[in-house]
Amino acid sequence: MKKLFTILSISLILISPFSGFNFANADNTFYYAKVMSSDAIFYSYPFELVSNQLFTLPETYFVKILDEANENFYYAQYKDAIGYVQKEKVSVMNGTPNNPYASATFRTFLPDGLGLYSKPTISSEDLLVNVPYLTESLDFYGYISGEEAIPDKSDQWIYCNFDNGQNNFGYLYSVFCDNLTQIQGNNEIFEIIDNPSFSLGATAVELSPVAMTFIIIGVSIPCLIVIYLLIKPTFLKEKVLREKPKIKHKRHGDYFEFDDSELN
Repeated sequence: MKKLFTILSISLILISPFSGFNFANADNTFYYAKVMSSDAIFYSYPFELVSNQLFTLPETYFVKILDEANENFYYAQYKDAIGYVQKEKVSVMNGTPNNPYASATFRTFLPDGLGLYSKPTISSEDLLVNVPYLTESLDFYGYISGEEAIPDKSDQWIYCNFDNGQNNFGYLYSVFCDNLTQIQGNNEIFEIIDNPSFSLGATAVELSPVAMTFIIIGVSIPCLIVIYLLIKPTFLKEKVLREKPKIKHKRHGDYFEFDDSELN
């Protein structure tokens, strides 16, 4: 039993580091970059395709530069959105702005509620959730051109965050939105960094629960096999010791039986 306890303790020590498994670089350096163009787009992937466009970044505000994606794009963050921005549209600066992101809210006013879509188009496949009538204080991220859902009306959609107990990021058709807070320009400016260094990277990658589960299972199975092979002989030995030998009784062993042949 002592041997089994020792083996289990060692197994737990081997497995326990994976419970908080996290990949992170030692350097947490990041920069803020000022949006210098009115057509600076925030992208979902670091390639200049219309399908990758999320929203237009408000000019004079900032994005947090986390890393270098490729020769044309930075890996960046704007509010709670993670994506990519073209290098030529921003200027990396040596400083931390007090108000890096534009603060603006708006409301919806469609009586039947307004659909929030994963793409700037009206499609049942892309519908995420219905935003109720007169929902206020929706967090505004930016505009993007999309489907002209109503002929001869706007093709502008608003990328936003609708919090109904969980964060829902998507698009609302701007025709049914109003009361957008006026966005004032940001005058904060710092020394420009021409060649930001990302030699150690700036991102931290945490394993998802699913990935963590597979890692733990992958480590646990070999440990269990080893434990079984180690304790199997012990169990067999204990089983043999526990088994009592069977004593064979002779028939009529409890009394004396006289045999006439013994007289001859």
